[in-house]
This record gives sequence, structure tokens and C-alpha cells, in this order.
Amino acid sequence: MNRLLDDLNPHQLEAVTATDGPLLVIAGAGSGKTRVLTRRLAHILTEQLAEPYQMLAVTFTNKAAGEMKQRVNQLMGTEIPELNVSTFHSFCARLLRREAAAIGYDSQFTIFDQEDSLTLVKNCVKELGIAESQFPAKGQQGKISDAKNQLIGPEEFASQSSGWFESRTALIYSLYQKKLRGCDGMDFDDLLFNAVTILKSNREIGEKYRNRFRYILVDEYQDTNRVQYLLLKYLLGEHQNICVVGDEDQSIYGWRGADIRNILEFEKDFPGAKIIKLEQNYRSTNNILKAASAVIRNNSARKAKTLWADSEDGDKVTLLAVDSAEDEAVRVIDQTEGLRGQSSLKETVILYRTNAQSRAFEEQLRRRNLPYQIIGGVSFYQRKEIKDLIAYLKLIANPKDDVSFQRIINYPKRGIGDKTIDTIAQLAREKGCSMFQVAQDGSLHSDLFGKIKRIEPFTRLIEKYRSRADAEPIDILAGDLVAELNLIEELRAEDATLGESRVENIEAFIEGAAEFARHHAEGKLVDYLADISLYTDLDSYREVEDKLTLMSLHSAKGLEFDNVFIVGLEEGLFPLQKAMVDPMELEEERRLFYVGATRARKRLFLSTATTRYRFGEVQSMPSRFIKEIPESLLDRRDWRLRQHYEYATDQPGLFAAAAAASASANGKGERYYDYDDESPFKVGRIVSHPTFGRGTILQKDGYGDSLRLEIMFTGLGVKKIMAKFAKLKVIG
Repeated sequence: MNRLLDDLNPHQLEAVTATDGPLLVIAGAGSGKTRVLTRRLAHILTEQLAEPYQMLAVTFTNKAAGEMKQRVNQLMGTEIPELNVSTFHSFCARLLRREAAAIGYDSQFTIFDQEDSLTLVKNCVKELGIAESQFPAKGQQGKISDAKNQLIGPEEFASQSSGWFESRTALIYSLYQKKLRGCDGMDFDDLLFNAVTILKSNREIGEKYRNRFRYILVDEYQDTNRVQYLLLKYLLGEHQNICVVGDEDQSIYGWRGADIRNILEFEKDFPGAKIIKLEQNYRSTNNILKAASAVIRNNSARKAKTLWADSEDGDKVTLLAVDSAEDEAVRVIDQTEGLRGQSSLKETVILYRTNAQSRAFEEQLRRRNLPYQIIGGVSFYQRKEIKDLIAYLKLIANPKDDVSFQRIINYPKRGIGDKTIDTIAQLAREKGCSMFQVAQDGSLHSDLFGKIKRIEPFTRLIEKYRSRADAEPIDILAGDLVAELNLIEELRAEDATLGESRVENIEAFIEGAAEFARHHAEGKLVDYLADISLYTDLDSYREVEDKLTLMSLHSAKGLEFDNVFIVGLEEGLFPLQKAMVDPMELEEERRLFYVGATRARKRLFLSTATTRYRFGEVQSMPSRFIKEIPESLLDRRDWRLRQHYEYATDQPGLFAAAAAASASANGKGERYYDYDDESPFKVGRIVSHPTFGRGTILQKDGYGDSLRLEIMFTGLGVKKIMAKFAKLKVIG
């Protein structure tokens, strides 16, 4: 027994040995929660309080479950196959294989993955004669998933539906479930939904499992949703021996259904529950912990705790202030190279709020021939929406490019099906010309005559931009193309959450094109395509073990590195804009920062840019999370080339004084934020933007190339716009 308990600190020891009744272990970041879980399992087995099959431990990933089981086996010195350590979904699948007949399923039912599920939703939308433009399958799939995670079936969903849109979703949900049953299939959400249904409605089966499991352990309890909470409740017997381990400060999955109330209200759900806090951190330096704690302390939905480390204070948190996203990438990669004498590349990570932010860093890394890997996402230029846009540009530059033609002829949807595309390809082969040329001359071919009205707008569009390609900067060309194709609206219509991320990727692409145009005054479309081909040619990428890691903050959960860079710390980006009006969203954003900061073992770097181009929008207000860190913990490094207006004037020392900045001049004699009476963009005037539509000018700063406008756009809210890039038209 000493082998299991001797190296635990007092609070860990208490959490391992308190085996009777409900227990909540608040495990701060880096406090050894996995050690507690595995030692607790081994301790219960060693003390013979239960047989292996009478214990259930659940977590969220197969990797975590596998590692946990492996560590228990090592502690016990033998393989224990009867030990139930798995994900929620795996446990439910096994339960349903045994009990499926209770709900009319065969035990050999098929599990539909996300892609299978989406295809089935599409079929349902089509069969019901519902316009997918109004009811995108991806969005409907999300609504059905949300309902199932709340344990709401098709009938209940229909009874609660109000209005035309919800009633259509109810029809889709009902038909979707009917078709699933017809296939004898369940999707991922059904595994949880049906397991809870059986345990709740079938008394005999419910009692069997409640009598079987004498101890239940739950990892990452703060990430559980309602249906997972109910599963645990219906599995728990009279003994109430449930131990949940988690940290409400690391609850970052509210957007996919996680309910932080599960951990905050544990004592209410389980009267008499014991609470143990693990506050000693074994990962980070004290300065990192103090900075992270100072930020998370501003949340109200949390249980008070103070992380501490029995180690030196370490380096201060480094704050990098730069002019733009490109400057940020340069400075951050400079810093990573400077650390190579102290840490290997694989011990450094760059964390960002949105995947679109990876572009500038990828370009810098490739230019310097530094190896890297992206976790939790694909390479920026390999993302579908980016590849689609590049295909348009490639076809504009070279109409003989049949691969690009095939990719985009029906994107966005033009009613041109596979049969028509196959006909064009066949005719091109017969005539020895490009597919684009056949499409242009389609009226000459009887096989295409009926489709010509759908094809002509596409070929005219390509020819229109071909005529402009050599005369205009690439960012203007690409921006106009995006607007004319209505790509932003198309992506947002596909799915509210995923679509917004894709829109941000398009914006980042335009930003990169603008950067190219600024540095290559004479550069044309063909030059730009040749330039970015360096970033899309993955065949030349040499795999090496020691690679710098890029990932989103959400993907970093559970990992740790010597050096952590959290980039893009500006209001509207991190925290996101939508968090400004929703206190609960803001608290989740703050928890996300806390998760990122506590990934760092030795050094934490933060970066903020004064301007960040997002379809003309400039974000210049530093994130409130920077302000929440005590000045004594920060090592500021200001690499901006000019002074900028300071919004957060109550924060000492962040940037130069606002009044002085507005009147200062840079080395070229330019002045910033002066009022320009000659500008057509007056406060109160109505303007039109090619992407955002109509809006009213609320405020303006600067003049000439530096003129910045604050505009209220109909249906979109307030956006900050650099007039130089926005192509605004005064209409009133």
C-alpha cells in the first residue's frame, strides 16, 4: 500500500483514500489529477473494496482512457481486463450491445459517424422537399445533436416547436430518426440518449447496472453535458460512491453542450458530498500561476482556489506589442528561435483563438525552413474554403487548369451536376481543349444546350476577372471575387458556428494577399500564385521529430510545454466579439485564456497587435485579459514602429499616451488620427460596403490612408473599418 500512497501530497492522499460517498475533487491545472484517479482505482482494488468489474471510470478521449488503464495496470503489476475504463460513448455502446432489444434494436446495430449522419440529414431534407439553402444539413445536424444532448426526442421536440423554422426542423429530426431506425443504426448522440433511456425506463435493466457498479469515477467532470450527467445519476446505486475530478476554471466546451453547473452544483446534487481541493501545481513556475490566477479570479462562476508551486518564481510573463499580424508572426518566431538553446522546438507551442490566425505563422516558419506541426486542424492552405478560393484564382490565371475548373464549376451551387461535368470532360477530351473552353462554347453542343444558362454566368465571371488580373492588386481582385460570389453569406448559411470560422479563414487569406501586394508593388496574380505555391507544396515538407507546434487554444487542453505563446490578444478576437454582450460567454473566454496560460512549464509569452485586418475591420484595443495581469508580473517589449491611439487609457504603461499619440509623427512625417474636413466620410452619413452592406458612420479618426471609421451596419452591429481598404460608397 505504501507504494501507492507514499509519494502523494496530503490533499492527493485524502482524495485517493476517501472512498465512501460522493466526492468532488477540484483539481487545479497541473495538480496531478490523473495520478489521483489512477491511484484511487488501484487503492480500491488493493484494499479489495470492489472487484474490477464493479468499478467504472469514464473520461472524454480514447487516449486518456487508454493511458489511465495502462497506469492502473502498471500500479497493480498485472493486466486487469475486467476494469471498466473508457469514454462515455464507448461505455454506452457496450451497454447497448447487451440491452438493445429493450428499445427495439438488434444487438448488431450500426453506428453512424458524423459524415454518415450528415449524409442522412441531407437525404431527409431532400425527401421532405425542404430548401437546403434555408435549412443547411450541417446546421440541422447540429440542432438534432443539441436536442439529443438535452434528452429531447423527436416527439418532444415537435411539441415544443414554435414557428415555421422550428417546425421544419422537427420534421427533419423525426424523419432522420425514422431512417436511422430503418437502417438499424445509431449516431454518436444516440449512444448516450438510448443508454439513458434504457436505464431510466426499464427498471430491471437499471437495477442491474446500479447493483453492479459500486464505484464510479469521472474525469474532466466540468465538461459533462446534461445527458452525461443523467447517465451517471441513473448508474449510481444507493451507496452514492461517485468521485468526480475536474476544474470549473477549465470548462471551455460550453459551445458544444458542456454544462458548468454540473460541477458548480455538485454538492446540491449530492447532499453531504466531500470536497477536496488540489492546489499545489507541479507544472508551472509561480509567476505563470500568479498571472493565470489573476485573470481567472475575475470570473464569478467558480469555486475559490489558489494555485501555488513549490518552486522558483521563474521568468516574468513576456508581453509583445506589435503593429500587425505579420509583425506578430515575425516577432513570435524570432522569440522561438531565441529559445532553441534552452528548449527543443517540440517544447514550444503557439496558441491562437481562431484557426485562421495560423496563416501568418505558417508562412514565417516555411520561409525560415523551421519544422512545425498543426494539431487540431489542417494546414491553412489546405482548408476547403481556402482551396476553393485559390482554385478560382488559378482558373482566372490559367483557364487550361481543368482540376481547378472541376473543383469550382458548381461552387457555390449553380445547379450543374456531376453528369454535366462528366459531359464537359468528355467533350474536352474529344476536342483536345480545356474544360473551360468547352463550357464557353457549350451552346454549340447539344448535350450541354439545356445547361448553358447555368454555365454562362460562371464563364463570364472568370473572363471578367481575367481582364482585371494584370491591372489590379491581388487583394482587391480576391476581395471583389469573394464579394461577387457571396462566399461570406454562403459559408455562414452552411453552419452558424463552423461557417464563422471559415469566414475568418477567408479574411485571413485576404490579409495575406494584401501583405503580398504591399511588399510587391508590381506583383500580379501569377506572381502571387507562384509565391503561395511554396506553402501548398506539402511534398517538399520534410518530416522531422523536433517540430514547433501550432494549435487552437481548445486543442491545447491536457497538454503542456516549456514555452507557450498566446497570440492575438485583442478585444473582439480574444475574447471574441460575441462575448462582449454575454457575461457567460466572456467567462468561458477567460477560462480559455487560463487553460492556455497553464500549459506553460517555464515561460509564457503574450502578444497583441495594434491593427489586425479582418475584411477592412481593424482591431486595436488590447485584450482585457492583459489588463487583468498585475504589472509586476509583466515584461513588456514594444516593437511597434509608430504611436497609436490608446483605448485602455486607465491601464498604465500598456502603450503610449493617447493624446501624445494622436499628434505625433513617424519617421515619414505622417500624422495619425487628425480630423480631415475634406473627407467624404462624415459622421452620420450612410455608406455601402461590398460585404457588410448598408451602414451609418458613428465615429471617425485620422485622415488619408490612416482614416478609420466606426460604422453601424444593418443586422451586423458596429465594425471598425480602415477606409483605405474598405471600398466604401457614400449613398446618403
